[in-house]
Amino acid sequence: MAEKRLTDLFSNKRVAILGFGKEGRSTFRWLKKNYPGQSIAICDRSESLSGEVICGIDMMAGKWYLGRDYLRGLEQAELIIRSPGISFSELSGYSFPGRITSQTELFLQEYRDQVTGITGTKGKSTTASILEHIIRMSGQPVVLAGNIGVPCFDLLDHIGPETQVVFEMSSHQLQNIRVSPRIAVLLNIFEEHLDHYASFDAYQQAKMNIVKWQGADDICIAHSGNPYLSAQLSSINVSSRKVSVGSGLWGSGNIVCQGDDLVFSYLDKQETISGLCKNRLLAGDHNLDNIAAAVGAAIFLGISAQCIYDAVSSFRGLPHRMEYAGVFDGVAYYNDSIATIPEATIAALKALPQTATLILGGKDRGVNYERLIDFVGQSGVEHVLFTGDAGARMHGIAKETKKLEGKWMSLVNSFDDAVLLAKKRTPAGKICLLSPAAASYDAFRDFEERGDRFKALAAEKG
Repeated sequence: MAEKRLTDLFSNKRVAILGFGKEGRSTFRWLKKNYPGQSIAICDRSESLSGEVICGIDMMAGKWYLGRDYLRGLEQAELIIRSPGISFSELSGYSFPGRITSQTELFLQEYRDQVTGITGTKGKSTTASILEHIIRMSGQPVVLAGNIGVPCFDLLDHIGPETQVVFEMSSHQLQNIRVSPRIAVLLNIFEEHLDHYASFDAYQQAKMNIVKWQGADDICIAHSGNPYLSAQLSSINVSSRKVSVGSGLWGSGNIVCQGDDLVFSYLDKQETISGLCKNRLLAGDHNLDNIAAAVGAAIFLGISAQCIYDAVSSFRGLPHRMEYAGVFDGVAYYNDSIATIPEATIAALKALPQTATLILGGKDRGVNYERLIDFVGQSGVEHVLFTGDAGARMHGIAKETKKLEGKWMSLVNSFDDAVLLAKKRTPAGKICLLSPAAASYDAFRDFEERGDRFKALAAEKG
């Protein structure tokens, strides 16, 4: 089995799992399968793990350190496997004898030559899913792993020597790793996760690990037009083969839409895929960059232009990403719950100019909202509803700057009330859009739960 390549890393070592979310539980299952008699320290800040989390887990199979003193479990560990949800800031001031690593780093140490890693503040899941769809339609074996919801250790039984691994990589998964995938795709960087990192620069530095450790034969595909990303790439010595996405030029290649066609060039190689930029199902100009990045990786994987065209032109997108939720009482509802930063909401409004009602807000993570309020003020949006702490701050900015003068706006107590009020305000023939520009954690488990609630409320008979 492919996973046997990893087992020697854990032989005769005292192991601790730091964080017992989805990835931590995946690590636990893999360790117990391969080392059934080994005691494992499980360390989590939660005082008591819910029944949902521990379902199927033998509570006697590990030594548990929960709550305030959860880091005590690391004191004797020789190998500490950190889950993405655990910030390194939580470990500040502590010194542990063991090596701190992660599923991502351990996986890449063994499989990096088969991995295309994709990161960016926004667009990761869409780009990874497009590439996985292209590879699958080409007939090659492929798995889709990482931040999109499938821990890489859960896929080890499905990876053979010829399997391509498309790995969506969050900044949390990339933080402090010392190995990069063979193909790295960097989409963009915007202000995000400011509650998890000591600074915005620290967040950017974590992203750069996807390319920082590449060699001369590896490939980096990056959007050189993104100012933060461009600055970071200029500050490090990227030794791999470089291709820029979009109209900017960085490195020795470029992939960009020219009219209806997608044109790829690298050194003396050029490939034109006629009509691809026009004949797509994904809405929004920002998705042209996501498509271009995925296609660039596919070309380096040797997939034909015809296969790429067929795959991209049939790809319908993912839930909660400008997802068409249906028409109810003449109003079209779009669920863009994944939009947790202002730039994503602006992109959605550009793609859906018929939006009459916009729902904003959620958990406040300190992001700058002035540009968003300015953009909404100049847009065709007629009604703006704000909810949560982030919504309250946006509402305050709008009142202070008067950028939304002439538009109807309201600060609403709850998410449900915001959606129900939006249903009343939106005229038939127009769009009601949930694109919150804020995280969901103030009221929901995650953005999926928020999006599902929006769709359910939209469909309810009034």
